[in-house]
Amino acid sequence: MSPPTPAPEPESGGTVIDAAVGSAFTYQGLLRNGSNLAQGAHDFIFALYADSTGSTLIGSSQTALGVDVNNGFFTVALDFGAAAFDGNARWLDVQVRPAGAGAYTALTPRQALRPVPYATRAINGPAGSSQWVNDSYGIDYPNKIGVGTVTNPTATAWINSGSTNNNTLYVTSSNGPWAALAVRNYGTNGWGIYDDISKFHYLYGNLGLGTTNPGYPVDILNTAGGGLRIAATGSAYSSSYPGEGVKAALFVHGYSGSGLFGAPNGGIFAQSTDSKAVTGFSDNDWGVWGNCDHSHCYGVLGTPNEGIFGYTPSTSYPAAHFLAPVGGVAIVADGVTKTKTLQIMGGSDLAEPFDVARGEGAAPEPGTVVVIDAAHPGDLAVSERPYDTRVAGVISGANGLTPGMVMQSDAEHAHGEHAVALTGRVWCKVDASFGAVHPGDLLVSSPTPGYAMRATNVSRSAGAVLGKAMTSLEAGQGLVLLLVSLQ
Repeated sequence: MSPPTPAPEPESGGTVIDAAVGSAFTYQGLLRNGSNLAQGAHDFIFALYADSTGSTLIGSSQTALGVDVNNGFFTVALDFGAAAFDGNARWLDVQVRPAGAGAYTALTPRQALRPVPYATRAINGPAGSSQWVNDSYGIDYPNKIGVGTVTNPTATAWINSGSTNNNTLYVTSSNGPWAALAVRNYGTNGWGIYDDISKFHYLYGNLGLGTTNPGYPVDILNTAGGGLRIAATGSAYSSSYPGEGVKAALFVHGYSGSGLFGAPNGGIFAQSTDSKAVTGFSDNDWGVWGNCDHSHCYGVLGTPNEGIFGYTPSTSYPAAHFLAPVGGVAIVADGVTKTKTLQIMGGSDLAEPFDVARGEGAAPEPGTVVVIDAAHPGDLAVSERPYDTRVAGVISGANGLTPGMVMQSDAEHAHGEHAVALTGRVWCKVDASFGAVHPGDLLVSSPTPGYAMRATNVSRSAGAVLGKAMTSLEAGQGLVLLLVSLQ
């Protein structure tokens, strides 16, 4: 007899029955006796082996007696148990004889079983018990699953793509109102999504937190409290953007685009309809720090109404504090400046800038007495004669006493190199060889270029007085603190 030829499997169809199919499967064959098709009842012995010629028997053999063979075709149901199909290849050994007619004839070669019987593995465990449970929506798998890896006790489903160049898990959906991936943790304070190793997380599109229609790359809506809370213990210094991201919980950089006054886009925009748009608190540093690294830009810009408002309930601390290095500008006010009380802490005189011509052997320097330069409108010159009624003041800054206020303008005849004290206290160069000077003495210009002296001629003093001495100089040349009061 020749080995049976498996018949084609029937196409699936009909009603699906909600029940396990068991481990049995149908085997169909075509049996020949020589060159003729077999006919009539035959007895079969079926055995399952792990290879095509070896002796490794899988399970027990199956005997089928009196099987009807019609024109060579026959059908039997075989069941070696679900444990026989563990994912390894299997071969079927067939022995046959006419029904009750003595010895069996072994048919060769053994028949390789194709994957169809392994479908039983999908709903049956190795021990024969089902690993899948039917419910109202489909089937459930109650145990742990490992894909590309062994199962792990810390995860119900563990997927590992290894080093292959593909996505470990790719979830798609074409249903707009529903999510492609929904995550929910019913445990108290439980995490929805947690990643403690990966350095980068990429989302293409808009992320909505508390809103189902995000209009920005990150759109946050919280009707019960704050919108975003960021806390950090300090980030590393960013060498790509000096001055930014230094121990910062939030790093923001505005790039291309047109913003206020044509500048690039701002980093942070805050708006509030009924309270503070931005509130900054610090326990040991600045509450809000505005930094400007380039010219023609602003550390903090307030517009359009009350641009910047500073308030303090303390009588010991200022509402606003501006600092600049020596020679730098702490405040620039382009417009009207209004104040109830102006207290000047950096100097003691009111001055204006003038260009000053040097005198004979005397350069214009702090403490020098200066007079109106008739030859150059708007300019001054170093004094050279006594009781000069053109006397204008003293160049400020001698003995470390700087001007308290300098009135300056870019208009013609209203600017210059030297700040000249017109009123207030200033240290003045005095020549006491024309008479000792004591507090209260009137001082006028002297014959010594750039120096003042004590006024002794009352008739010549009218219109020539610089002011009153506030310290003494008994002899020689030196500095005297002068209260400037031109008269």
